[in-house]
Amino acid sequence: MRVTLEIGKQFPEITGAASDAFAAELMKAEDSKFTEVILDFAGTETISSMAMGSIFATHQKMNEQGRRLVIVNAAEKIKRLLRMVNMAHLLDELPPAGKK
Repeated sequence: MRVTLEIGKQFPEITGAASDAFAAELMKAEDSKFTEVILDFAGTETISSMAMGSIFATHQKMNEQGRRLVIVNAAEKIKRLLRMVNMAHLLDELPPAGKK
C-alpha cells in the first residue's frame, strides 16, 4: 500500500521554518503503515540542508522497516543535490496512475 504526499503544493521552498513543517510531514510518513511513501516534489524549487537531513533520516528508518521512500517530479536542482549526497537512488519515475 502506498501514499503520495504532494510536497510541492505545500512547500514551494523548503527552507527556514518550512523545513520544520516538512520534517513534521516526514515524521507522519515514518509513523504510517504505508509500505511506500512517494514525495511528489512538483512545484518545489529549493530545499535546505536541514530538509535533506530529514529525507535521509526518514529513508533510513523506513528502509530498516522494509519500507520505501521515493521522490518524484523533483526539480533538476534538487536532483543534482540528491546525486551529490549519494541519495539519487530515492529518485524514481513512476508510471502514470493505472499503468504498471
